[in-house]
Amino acid sequence: MQISLRHSLFRILLGGIVITASLILVSVWNGTASLVQDSLDKEIDVAKEIFKYRLEAQASKIGQIGYLSSRQYSVISAVIRGQANDDVATTESYLDSLILRTDADWAAYLGLNGEVVASSPKEQLIGEQIPEAGRALLVDAENYESGFLIISDSLYHVVASPVKMPITIAYTMFGYEINDHYLSSLSNIMQAEVIVHSTTDVTSERLAIASSVEPAAAQYILKTGSERLNWLDFLTGGKESYVSRQVDMSDMGLSGLPVEITIALDVTKQYQGFANLLFSIVIISVIASAVSLMVVMLLSHRVSRPVSRLVEAVDSIADGNYEQTLPDTGNLKEIADLSHAFSSMQSNLKSREERIRFQAQHDMLTGLHNRNYVEEHIAARLQSRESFQVIGISVNGFRTINDLYGYVNGDKVLQVTAQRLSRWPGMAARLAGGEILYISETALDELQLETLRHILEQSVEVGLVAIPVKVSLVLLQCPADAESAEDLFRKINIVNDEATRSGSWLVQYDDDLEKHYLRRLAIITELKRSLQSDRSELSMVYQPKVALDSMTVTSMEALVRWNSDALGFVPPDEFIGIAEQAGLIEQVTTWVMGQTISDLSRFRAQGYTFSIAMNLSSHDIQNTALLERLILMLKDANLTPQDLELEITESDLVEDAVLAIENMRKLKASGFRFAIDDFGTGYSSLAYLKNLPVTTIKIDKSFILNLATDENDQQIVHTVLSLAHIFELDVVAEGVEDEVSMVMLQEWGCDIAQGYHISRPQPAEQLFDWLRNTPYQNNKER
Repeated sequence: MQISLRHSLFRILLGGIVITASLILVSVWNGTASLVQDSLDKEIDVAKEIFKYRLEAQASKIGQIGYLSSRQYSVISAVIRGQANDDVATTESYLDSLILRTDADWAAYLGLNGEVVASSPKEQLIGEQIPEAGRALLVDAENYESGFLIISDSLYHVVASPVKMPITIAYTMFGYEINDHYLSSLSNIMQAEVIVHSTTDVTSERLAIASSVEPAAAQYILKTGSERLNWLDFLTGGKESYVSRQVDMSDMGLSGLPVEITIALDVTKQYQGFANLLFSIVIISVIASAVSLMVVMLLSHRVSRPVSRLVEAVDSIADGNYEQTLPDTGNLKEIADLSHAFSSMQSNLKSREERIRFQAQHDMLTGLHNRNYVEEHIAARLQSRESFQVIGISVNGFRTINDLYGYVNGDKVLQVTAQRLSRWPGMAARLAGGEILYISETALDELQLETLRHILEQSVEVGLVAIPVKVSLVLLQCPADAESAEDLFRKINIVNDEATRSGSWLVQYDDDLEKHYLRRLAIITELKRSLQSDRSELSMVYQPKVALDSMTVTSMEALVRWNSDALGFVPPDEFIGIAEQAGLIEQVTTWVMGQTISDLSRFRAQGYTFSIAMNLSSHDIQNTALLERLILMLKDANLTPQDLELEITESDLVEDAVLAIENMRKLKASGFRFAIDDFGTGYSSLAYLKNLPVTTIKIDKSFILNLATDENDQQIVHTVLSLAHIFELDVVAEGVEDEVSMVMLQEWGCDIAQGYHISRPQPAEQLFDWLRNTPYQNNKER
């Protein structure tokens, strides 16, 4: 739950006041309690001393009187007479006179063994023994002894003096009853309450015997009184509160008796004084809270008003309005700093949003627009049915530029290309990699497009290196060629694909390109499904090759075929290239290797020793893991590398000769033989091939099909055969369609012939029948 600044400030101030007041109360209570407690301790000590002094003074007075009277002849005669003649009445009469003179409550003559000779009043019967505490006072002293006695359930303070003639013949004893009246008079002097009470009881509760207060009050003091001030007594209130303490009277002969004396002080006035102080503190706290509330209202108004205005300004900034003029914040430094911080934040947000907007709409490498922005731009123009021309520009071989010259230089090529393009009126955007989309302000004709091409294809100089640049352009007319931005990008990819395949620098979109593209997509989809299904639609056929010197079958060329359930028969020249571009060629080659090795094992089982030539693509010859897998598959089938001949297309070899040659040499070291397929269609020569680890070249069928009638083909073939023999290379002529061509090749020294004149490519099952019936001798082991 959120609270306002005003409420927060008020809570802080009010909490501070409450805490301060509480601390003051605790401090005052501790200080006051300590002072009062010390004062009470002193008062109790004074009261105790007064009580003892009063008893000692009283004992001294009675003792002097008793001592003097015990030395008078009349007293001695009375005692003797009372003992001899049992004239107790005379003795008691004399005791009565002594009581009047001493204000005692009780007087008696005692024999040496402590028995009562005479008593007035008759608290003790004559002949009875006084209590043991009284007998302890009967000593042969020169003066007197004082102490306490319990007589008839009352506490007496007694003084005993010996009667001597000249030796001690008896004792006189005077006593003062410690009763309510006596304690009340003593309380007035002591300014404290005095209570005589029992020490034990069957109920374990002390009972008052005599007190200076009412019996009920005395019991209340005995029950609730404590030696120290009690905070709980003050909080409960409504009753008198006392601090009490027992008086140690052991030095005055009270020990051994079942009674104790407690002195209590009424602290009600002290508690009331503290209550008044507490009330004052509370009143002050309330007044301080009220004053704080007013201060808070003034202060919060001074603070919250500019803060509220700042909040409104910040809300406006949050809505994207970065042109806010922040309000004047007055003289408060913190609020001014906050305002300056918001102003700085507004400026930074504006700058950051502009930077983010630029990054969201532009390619950070080239500074051109990005795909998201141009997609929205094209969608808006298409929606308005505006006619415009879209030019797709691709930097050919951009990946090769990165590989050869490094990514930094590759980025430099893109940056320079973007700078050159930005000089042309219109809008350009980088789509991905080396692909750029350009929308000219006005439609460009073919001459202008060629000029643009020449400008973009200028070499990019980086240091001392001049990086050659080649581009291809694709052209679409909108809205005729595209209905949406997504449709436009898709068709640009279609036309780019056609430009890559055809090698043309300018390709314009038409519907046939999309049909070819859809055909390619269908081939990719169905080929992937076929490779993943349990029942493959791929199959292998084999075309025999005949050695012209012996006219026997020495080898077979393995050829893959694909009869798709959805597409029908798909020629290898069509789907192999698509498989390479789609990244499926490794799966196709793996299947071909497995099936070829399986069929070769079947031929070996039938006793045939010819080898099989298997074609590898450019991707295959660069795939080291795939080639290692081929060696393991041969080993698992108990075959050797000599049983396979690997054919590589000349164009594939030239594309990446370094890696191809490296892998070929490793395979040749393992026992494989290599043949260059379609020789004469690429850019290599026999002088170039002499350094390659190949043993055979295959003359392309384009030179063999019309060999019997075309003199140019005859010269080319004859020359190739002559040079090949010089370099000690075997030559295979593929595409032999007639007997005349076969004879000519045999006469010119061609090693091997292959073509429909010998046999069409056949599945392994049909090839077994052909081998049994062929006019060419086979090399089957007998």
